Amino acid sequence: MMDKIAWGTVAEYFIFDGSWLDIYVFNTNIDDWQRVLDQLRHAQYDLVYHRNGNPCELPQNATDAFPAPEMHDRLLCVQFAEIVANCHFFAPDEIEFDIDPGQVQGQRQLDALLAFMKLLSDATSKESVLTPENFPTNVLLRSHL
Repeated sequence: MMDKIAWGTVAEYFIFDGSWLDIYVFNTNIDDWQRVLDQLRHAQYDLVYHRNGNPCELPQNATDAFPAPEMHDRLLCVQFAEIVANCHFFAPDEIEFDIDPGQVQGQRQLDALLAFMKLLSDATSKESVLTPENFPTNVLLRSHL
């Protein structure tokens, strides 16, 4: 369980420097993805799934949410507390969402971000981490099971 984190202790992580932040769950498989997508459907989040740049229904089957090989035409946007977490469905073995750090502007957004990370952890029974963009080993925040 993630303890409450005070905004003042982590505010510096969310100063926009031109790069985004990534949320990862490592060592995943399609079953983990299915549980995450199912949890997201039942959560109080606004979901918009895009295929070829056009909004469409999020597939029921996680396998169908992924693009064809060599394609990068899928995007899931999850909105909560003025934050949009984007998933591009890069690979089944790693769940990754990116966020604009500038959207996290205080305790309310931080708490919502931590709740989102907890949802990912609960769905997969794996830790989720927040990192600088493209630096998956530089963990800023982590959820604990």
